[in-house]
Parts: sequence; structure tokens; C-alpha cells
Amino acid sequence: MDISIAGEKILFVPVIYEHAAALIGVTPSNMARNAELIVAGQLKAYELYHHDLVTVGIDIYNVEAEALGCSVQYFHDEAIPAIAGNIVNGPADLRRLHLPDPEHDGRLPLLLEAASQVKEAIGLEVPVGAAMVGPFTLAALLRGYESFVLDLLTQPDFAGALLDFATEVGQTVGTAMIKRGITAISINESWITPPLLSPELYQQFAFYREKRLIATLKVSGATSVGLISGGNTTPIVDWLVQTGSSILMADYGTDLIAYKAKARAAGILLRGSIQSRVLETGPKELIAAQTREVLAKGAPGGGFILGCGVVPYGAAPENVLYLKQVLATYMAEREGIA
Repeated sequence: MDISIAGEKILFVPVIYEHAAALIGVTPSNMARNAELIVAGQLKAYELYHHDLVTVGIDIYNVEAEALGCSVQYFHDEAIPAIAGNIVNGPADLRRLHLPDPEHDGRLPLLLEAASQVKEAIGLEVPVGAAMVGPFTLAALLRGYESFVLDLLTQPDFAGALLDFATEVGQTVGTAMIKRGITAISINESWITPPLLSPELYQQFAFYREKRLIATLKVSGATSVGLISGGNTTPIVDWLVQTGSSILMADYGTDLIAYKAKARAAGILLRGSIQSRVLETGPKELIAAQTREVLAKGAPGGGFILGCGVVPYGAAPENVLYLKQVLATYMAEREGIA
């Protein structure tokens, strides 16, 4: 099945990163450094949930930054690995940055190998993609978020140059994925979400770079490139639908009806989500209520994906399966079977 032509079917796509570690009884930090564990976790998740798109990833905001020289802190509990410090303190540091070699630097080879193995195992049954970080988020990680936002206002040339470099990193990593046969790519760009970034600064600095990155990946052979950002991105949806993205995410709390209309007009699949924490805390009545609310607003007309954000590490598998059950019941009712 091509994820880009979902049609009237409502796709079921829980995003599973650290939750895959819980399913096989390891910590996210252990999984993040072991390709065999990533593969085992993703295959276990697919065995349980049979979701309509498998995206291979773990600590999705850190892998590129680590390959560029950032230190990553790993943990002994369920905490997700985290960047320990930035490496860009001013314009002079740009000259010391070099594009990573995805086949050799940091954990990029590990991610590529894991995604390749997962696709080899189940790629004939379901689309298998991989996750990468978006250019704005990567630039903010390299510089430090508060400093970078200040740079946008006080040193726009420097900020723009760092963003251009981050965009080239995305092109390099994405192209390496495509060469490995991973042609469904998820660009994770949550730091563009208002109020973290104003719509004006998004349009001025992030939009054109994201558009360029997506276009480059599609020309290079990507069949689907999703631009994924959590939070309420309604204030920037008019720009997001112009990026060329194959999939956009409307997190819980967005104006889903308006979002769906704009995505449908642009020929973009829309992923509407319930709150990810609800999968962990329940109760099932709340899971059902939020799911039916999201489906009522987003499903009519097709081109829709039901999601739940990133499934938490500690979410009970029966809650994820219940989400899928609520979707199946909705679809049966819609078709007049139940």
C-alpha cells in the first residue's frame, strides 16, 4: 500500500519510538544505541498493532546533532536520551561544521541499518519509513533554543546561514535513507509550533527551507515526505500546506475541521491525533471520546490518518489496541455494517 494514496480508508498510524523499547523490556537509551534492539522493538510493535505505516526512529531529535558533535546524555530509566549541550556559540563556529557522513558518523549508520532491516522484514506488508529531524529544530539544538530565537531577531544572516546548513544536513541524511530504499520519510519539526516560534518568523526563516528540503528529497526518490509538528500549528497551517509535504499532523486541540479543508485542497494526507498522554493514563472512555471527536472532524472526505502523537513508553498495549478498535467500530458504523 502506498501511504500517499490512502483514499477513503482511514489509516491507523500510532507513532512508535520509545514505546517499542518498552515492548521488548529495554530502556530507550539501550535501544537508541543498538540496531538489533530497534529492529526487534519495531517488529514487536507491528506484530501487536499491525499499523498502516511503520516509521523507524528513536530519540528522533538527537541523532543528527550527535553526529555533528553534540554530546548526548543517556539514562538508565525510561527517560529519552537528550542533547547535553550546544556546539554553535557564534558565527565563527559555522566554519567548523561539516556535513555528516550518514554511513559512518555517530548513530546515523545504526538508524539506516535498522530501518533497512525492518523494511526487509515487513516491507511487503506495510510501508516502512524512517524519522529525521527538521532544519529549524536541528539549528535550534546546535545553537541552543533561546539563543537561536534571539539570533533570528538580532543576527538574521547568521541564523539563516545556520538554517541553510541544517537544511543541507537534512538533504544528506534523507538522501542516504532513499539510497537504502527507505522512501517514506518523516521530518520532525516540533520547535516551529506557536508560541515557540511566531508565524511571521516561521514564514521568514523556516518555511522556505522546509519546502526546499522536501522538494529535494522527492526529486531524489522519496515517495512520501511528512512534515510533522506537534502542538497547535493552526496559525501556520496556510504555510505548512505549501511546503510540499505528503503528510501533515493536526495535533489534538488544533482547528481540525479547518485544517482538514486546507490539507484536502492541497492534496495532503492529514493525521489527526488524540492526546498521547491519554493512551497512558486512560480511562478507555476518554480514549473513545477523543477518538470519535477526531474522526468526526477529520475523517469525512477521506485522506485521513488516525494517530495519537508519539505513543508513550509506558502506555499499555491494550490501550493502543483499544484505539484501533474504536476506529474499526467507527468505520463499520460509517459503512452501515454495525
